[in-house]
Amino acid sequence: MKTYKSVDAKDTRKRELGLSMMEMLRCAGALRLAPVSPDADRLSGALAARFPFRVREFPSGEEHNGWSVPLSWIPCRAEIRKNGSLLYDGMAHPLGVVGYGTSFKGVVSLDTLREHLFFHPSLPDSLVYHCDYYYKPWRRSWGFSVSRRFFESLEDGEYEVLLDVEERPGTMKVLEWHLPGETAETILFNAHTCHAAQVNDGLSGVVVGIEIMNRLALTPNRRYSYRLVLAPEHLGTVFYLASLPKECVASLRWAVFLEMLGNENRLILQESFWGTSEMDRALWHVLHHRCPNAERAPFRTVVGNDETVWEAPGYEIPCVSLSRWPYAEYHSDKDTVQIIEEERLEEAVRSVLKACEILENNAVVQRRFDGLVCLGNPRYDLYISTEDPSLRRMVSQEQRKWHYLMTCLPRFFDEKTTLLDIAERFDLDFELVSAYVRKYEEKGLVTLLPA
Repeated sequence: MKTYKSVDAKDTRKRELGLSMMEMLRCAGALRLAPVSPDADRLSGALAARFPFRVREFPSGEEHNGWSVPLSWIPCRAEIRKNGSLLYDGMAHPLGVVGYGTSFKGVVSLDTLREHLFFHPSLPDSLVYHCDYYYKPWRRSWGFSVSRRFFESLEDGEYEVLLDVEERPGTMKVLEWHLPGETAETILFNAHTCHAAQVNDGLSGVVVGIEIMNRLALTPNRRYSYRLVLAPEHLGTVFYLASLPKECVASLRWAVFLEMLGNENRLILQESFWGTSEMDRALWHVLHHRCPNAERAPFRTVVGNDETVWEAPGYEIPCVSLSRWPYAEYHSDKDTVQIIEEERLEEAVRSVLKACEILENNAVVQRRFDGLVCLGNPRYDLYISTEDPSLRRMVSQEQRKWHYLMTCLPRFFDEKTTLLDIAERFDLDFELVSAYVRKYEEKGLVTLLPA
């Protein structure tokens, strides 16, 4: 069985293109993104020009299961005035007009104006990312995102409001990057492209996904195929999945949702619906052994994203989520490149790649001997020196685990128990366990077969 080894160093292709993860975030961080918008088209076009994405397009008005592709949304003017003086210009920041807010022109009272002003619940000087109208077009109205200080500073009286929003037919862009492997069975990664001016919430997952694919493309002996899907939240994946042939959907083994990966918090794994898939196990194994502060939690108890789409009835693709939730700047204008640390992005990339490496190399073992093998015999040289009371040798807990593994290991050479099963059972790093079992194969004692 071939050994798969992921690329661990920073990707040479990325350097040739002159675009690091941080540079991509700086370029995209100020865009006025929405499910369908000119800036969403610009982002899709820029990524497709630089990386081997296929752009799938879904026209405005298309419907599926009650979801609908919206029109292209373009705010043009957004002003609040009092006595002719401009108090607030909603065009000054991509969050200033609530996402998919409607046009409005008129004079309103303070009470009416406040019904259409939205602010961040915990950051008094920040604008809030408002996206409710993306998914509930039947509730749409006009509105501004303002700071709570601005909201509280408004005095009684009448206000002139001018909100000029252009809407026209467009297409929702879904980017798909496919890397074929030896089999059609596919590991899928997903991230969002619709969050206006939100660098960590959405775009960090985009650049981590791209970096993962860059490195996978440089890795030989890929058993699985890989796919990266960059799309507007829920809407993009709903229509993308609905458009795929049944045989393509059937080939999707596991999905990993990537988001909020650049801030200073620890990594947290949100499990798939059942929490027992091989991707759940492989990714948690990596985090457990390589990221000491990592945590895990059940399905939909950390953050809510497109895992509900991939796991929906009829698809039921186990989807885990990797993030660094929570963080204070969430859904605010403080979610900028300033809160991103490149080492955090890199840690996420390496963790996912190591999980894929486990799945690629996972195997069952076919025994080619009977009886007890003398592991210490130089012919085999398979004995790992551990405790010896007569020598008063102190040994670590790790050594004790290896001693117990050596004692039990041959019974697991049954063509049913996988290397990941063994690594989990003895709480040892998969890479080390795999390397040790492959020594048995080198000595002609066993044959490793793909799990």
